[in-house]
Amino acid sequence: MKFKIETNLYDDGKPMFCKRQIEIEPGLTILVGCNGSGKTTLLDQIRTIVRDKEIPYIKYNNLTDGNETSYSMSMAAYFGNLEQMSATFSSSEGENIALSLGRIAEKIGRKIKECEEDHKTQLFIFMDGIDSGLSIDAIEDVKKYLFDTIFQRAKDLDVYLIVSANDYTLTINERCLDVYTGDYKRFASYESYYKFILQSRERKDQRFV
Repeated sequence: MKFKIETNLYDDGKPMFCKRQIEIEPGLTILVGCNGSGKTTLLDQIRTIVRDKEIPYIKYNNLTDGNETSYSMSMAAYFGNLEQMSATFSSSEGENIALSLGRIAEKIGRKIKECEEDHKTQLFIFMDGIDSGLSIDAIEDVKKYLFDTIFQRAKDLDVYLIVSANDYTLTINERCLDVYTGDYKRFASYESYYKFILQSRERKDQRFV
């Protein structure tokens, strides 16, 4: 599916993206670039277009949706469950992200069912920053038990799973989209990914010179 995007979204004369039109294919697409390169900005632009076209979608942002700690603690406090409050307070960032991913997995399952019942043909799933705070093995589990399950469950839908990456582990053997050039690429090794991120950082820094 093709998307017309605004390359100079902040109207500062310094384009964040090269192409005015990008194409996203069904399946898993990993958005890659250094921090501040425009992964979240591009994700939000695509989501707005999808929303305006009234195509079913669901989104997860680790910054706003991944803080399971405060929710769990408030519920535990409400019900006077001090044991749960203690366990939640002492949980790591990765453990709390895993909890919130479990909740989003339930929402995705319900959304897939709704699409099937309404005879929809497409579903977009936007996930931003899900690998932040997760260990390498946890990221692999997300790919194996969440991503793979989504596509197995939604066999009758064209599912566009668009995910921003902060860690090389998420990109391994996956189709990646360079947010700056709008081109697809794959990384053969950590060294190639590391080199790409440094180049992305140089481009980003030049925008602020």
